[in-house]
Amino acid sequence: MYTVRSRRKKQRKVLVAILGLSILLLAAAGVVLYRSPLSLQDISRLVQLAADKSSPSSSGKIGAGEVLRGTIYDRNFHELAVSYPLYSLYLHPAKNSNHARSARQLADIIHVPTDELQLRFKTSARAVLLADDLDKEQVNAVEHLHLDGIFCKRSEVRYYPENEAAAHVIGYTGNGVGLYGVEKKYDLALQPGGYKAEELPGIDFSGNTMLGEKGTDLVLSLDLSLQKRVDFHLRRMLRQLHAARGAALVLELASGRILVSSIQPSFNPNYFWRTGDAGGRDLLFKPFFSRRTLHPILARVAAIIHQGEEDQPLLPITIAAPDFGLGAKEFAGIEQQLRLDAPVEDSLGRDAGQVTDSGDGRNKKQLSLMQIGVDLASLVNGGWRHQPSFLDSVYDVETGQRFTKRQQEEDESHVLSPAQGVRIRRDLAAHFGTGKKGRSFVFHAMDTRVEAAGTLSRYVQHQLFVGMIPGRKPAMLLLMAIEQDQLRPFAKKAYRNNMRAEGTALLTDLYATGVKQQVAVHPAEKDRKNFARFLISRRLDYSPMPVDRTAGVMEMPGLVGLSLRKALRRLNGRKLRIIVEGSGKIVAQSPVAGVRLQGVKQCKLTLKSTI
Repeated sequence: MYTVRSRRKKQRKVLVAILGLSILLLAAAGVVLYRSPLSLQDISRLVQLAADKSSPSSSGKIGAGEVLRGTIYDRNFHELAVSYPLYSLYLHPAKNSNHARSARQLADIIHVPTDELQLRFKTSARAVLLADDLDKEQVNAVEHLHLDGIFCKRSEVRYYPENEAAAHVIGYTGNGVGLYGVEKKYDLALQPGGYKAEELPGIDFSGNTMLGEKGTDLVLSLDLSLQKRVDFHLRRMLRQLHAARGAALVLELASGRILVSSIQPSFNPNYFWRTGDAGGRDLLFKPFFSRRTLHPILARVAAIIHQGEEDQPLLPITIAAPDFGLGAKEFAGIEQQLRLDAPVEDSLGRDAGQVTDSGDGRNKKQLSLMQIGVDLASLVNGGWRHQPSFLDSVYDVETGQRFTKRQQEEDESHVLSPAQGVRIRRDLAAHFGTGKKGRSFVFHAMDTRVEAAGTLSRYVQHQLFVGMIPGRKPAMLLLMAIEQDQLRPFAKKAYRNNMRAEGTALLTDLYATGVKQQVAVHPAEKDRKNFARFLISRRLDYSPMPVDRTAGVMEMPGLVGLSLRKALRRLNGRKLRIIVEGSGKIVAQSPVAGVRLQGVKQCKLTLKSTI
């Protein structure tokens, strides 16, 4: 009896000591966190590490139906952001009793030479990386071997197949968390796992309360085909005009949906940490255009509204009074009616641009490019002022349903009567129309001013192109803006003709292809071509492990019959330029297997799908 009581006393003392030590450790941790609070990325990294430790794949088993971060599509379901699962294979050398046999069995599966694996097996490290970038088939094959000391770890890689296209809209992620753009604004929906419908108030979920259990994809209003055309033309104009940066927008006038949003120079979200500010990602919503740039258009609009019910054509500019006889008060009242000063909500979740005034009247007020687009659209679409949007719909993978944006009261307002809207549209088409029967509406303006730059001043020149098509009842609006931070001794007419001609040709091309919107059907599987490009990009970033290579490495391996992933792994370490044709399995290779690679600089792989 005495022995039992003594043992219980000792156990109580041990428990008290452990409890006291735990309290001290928690207090110390609290002090550290208080003095150096973790950032969002640090917290994300800790959560990710905890998830990795508790995930089924970290113990060697792959969970069924693993959910990845949602895919972002353009309006025709072309992938703009997609996630791929990859696996890394590790070894506990001390727990594996037959290194030679294990190396032979793993070599054919993970495509690493047997002798190289044996070198890694002989290390004294507690855990050794044997291979990474493995797929599920390879990991399942390894698991069927039931080798001691072998385990795998799953990772998820975010990939942006279109690189710089609309990068400032799509954004990027870090450690699985959205950090910028759509990735950040809709991070909750894109994250794996369910969420409540009320957490995305802007979407009409038709009575559903919980969604996203098996993943949620986003469909944007952007059109990738149009986006690439605008990017190309904008970059070319920047080169021709020796301009520092530029931006462009294509809007659907009836709805306010944004079909194209281009900022140049852009950045590659696959390597966002290398790009810094990338030329200015705020060109869309930052006010930097003087109101006087649009004065020729606004003066005609103000004159028509001032006439009221009178349906009289405006006098020609050559005989009309300046500003058609309107004073500052009349202009101010009409501008207030049209809500020209109203800020446009940043659809990407950043601060909305505000109109600024330098102190000497309406001509000094500045507008953002997005404000200009919204203002001009309301003048020709019947007077409806729409808040622009990048998001078209949300797609729930489990139910296969698409949920569109909810039409909210603050998303649109009516600033013109129907009669005034028709009169303004006809007048602008007649005055600014180009081509046969006013096929398109084209306006071009330049503005040069001096801005403060710290203790100094600098010249800034802006050019603005406005194009609408068709001219009589516009459906599409193209805006292009270019900023130059220095003056050059080039003729002003040369600038004007260059941008005007380029913009007019681009507008016609965009309208001809933009109206041919594809039928939106969710794809059954991820785009294989994008996956192939992803594998190649991983190979280019691959760093060989520091182990001795065998003489056979310098020979061309046999690749026929393999997938592109497996072939690229076998080619790791050989400095070859890879040319890929087709998709599916490899049916031909050049050079052929066994050829010495001394002096060989490229390899061609021909792939073909098997039915």
